[in-house]
Order: sequence, then C-alpha cells, then structure tokens
Amino acid sequence: MKQPMLWTFIMMTVFVLLFFIGTVQFQNSQSAAFQMIGFGGMVFAMLYGLLLSQHSSNRNQEKQEE
Repeated sequence: MKQPMLWTFIMMTVFVLLFFIGTVQFQNSQSAAFQMIGFGGMVFAMLYGLLLSQHSSNRNQEKQEE
C-alpha cells in the first residue's frame, strides 16, 4: 500500500462523515448504529496512523544505527 498516511486520512474523513450523517440524517437505532460505526472507525484510524508513524520512526532509527 503506497502512501499509508494518505489512506489513514481518507479513512478518518469517511468515518467522520459517517458519524455526522448518523447524527443528522437518521433517528433512533439507525442513528446510533451510524454513530457507533463512525466513532469506532475514527478511533481505529487514529490508532492506525499512530502505529504507522511509530513503525516508520523505528525503521528510520534502525537505519541510522547501522
């Protein structure tokens, strides 16, 4: 997968849109489902981005040590 941080940003944007669509467009259980999926996706995208940045910094640090 090329440019993983770009894909992370795109995932984050999609999940934020899902969250707000659930807030505005739907009511009751549909709204709650969209909000849960959107919020869970936002958390996943943030953690995935953090994991990618940690992995790349560790890789750069190992290259500098060699």
